Amino acid sequence: MDKQTIHLITLIVAIIGSNAWSHASLSDRINRVESSLSDRMTSLEARVDGIDKRLVIVETSLKANNQYIASVLAQRLQHPDTPGEQ
Repeated sequence: MDKQTIHLITLIVAIIGSNAWSHASLSDRINRVESSLSDRMTSLEARVDGIDKRLVIVETSLKANNQYIASVLAQRLQHPDTPGEQ
């Protein structure tokens, strides 16, 4: 083999090796990013579940307050205060 062919083969081997290393490096990095995103999604889902539970509590409380206000107003409409009474 002449010198030029040896250089060409060496260059091809180097390119293939470099591509294989880059692929492995990128695959590892992609796996780390996917893992990090998965962890963040799990954390966000847990936070959203907590917020949902609190919203249910607030909604229930608001409904109870509205019912109480409606009953008080209904009583006052049925029995309006007369002037001079307290």
